[in-house]
Amino acid sequence: LGFEALAKGKNAHALTFEKFAETIADETVQLCNAKPAPAIDKPTTVVLDPDLVALFAHEIIGHPSELDRALKWETGYAGRSWFFKTLENNMVGKQVGSPILTAFSDPTLKGGYGHYLYDDEGTKAKRVYHIKDGVYQDFMNSRATASILGTEPNGHYKANDASVVPLIRMSASAIAPGKSDPKKIISEVDHGYYAVGHRMPSISESRENFQIAPRLIYEIKNGEIGQVFRNGRITYDSKSFFMSIDALGNDFKLFPIPNCGKGQPMQAKQVGNGGPTARARAKIARGN
Repeated sequence: LGFEALAKGKNAHALTFEKFAETIADETVQLCNAKPAPAIDKPTTVVLDPDLVALFAHEIIGHPSELDRALKWETGYAGRSWFFKTLENNMVGKQVGSPILTAFSDPTLKGGYGHYLYDDEGTKAKRVYHIKDGVYQDFMNSRATASILGTEPNGHYKANDASVVPLIRMSASAIAPGKSDPKKIISEVDHGYYAVGHRMPSISESRENFQIAPRLIYEIKNGEIGQVFRNGRITYDSKSFFMSIDALGNDFKLFPIPNCGKGQPMQAKQVGNGGPTARARAKIARGN
């Protein structure tokens, strides 16, 4: 995108630069006057907006679905994968989420920074389903790692430039949309919390549990969005969270991400994250 992304709001947030700045300023004022988020140590209903769901797709599904990480080639620097312990003990073909959950990485998807036609090995880009109908399917791979699992290369081996070794990297990684109206997803909640935007993720070494901070957490009462809280975090076991998803919105959005870091030396890659509004169960923690 060019300057029209800032001047005319032709971007993932559909806001001009001026309006986006005003939105962040308004949020700051809200949070200055807000109460601290409640600490809830039992699973409660949470509704996440597309911006936050996109971060879940990136951190808890995307990175653990990079096969070099799953094979423990990245363990010392970036961690392992909750989808894969050994060649004999892994989640391929097993239920890891709700039957309505599908997640993928797709270099052919336009609208983010993860679009390309061939990876750096010359493998043609295609959609790779990590999760389909709640069942784990496949990892992003290279030619070498694909041969270890006896699968086909799927076009996710990329380098920043010719001076560094390629790594298995995300393209446009996303949770697929559902069929529900986002407003209906919220209106069906008797009591819960609506989490908007994202700040910092704190995720376990194999990504099997998480604590992710949205920018805002609102209380939901009788289907209506109420007061806002500050310094709240969504936290839970990853599999339990994905298994609990009972609604996905039809409001899918893809967000361009300029700085996904991986490797030694570090390679900061441009990728895409996507997702719709989602309703699930999780705990609420306090944090800065």
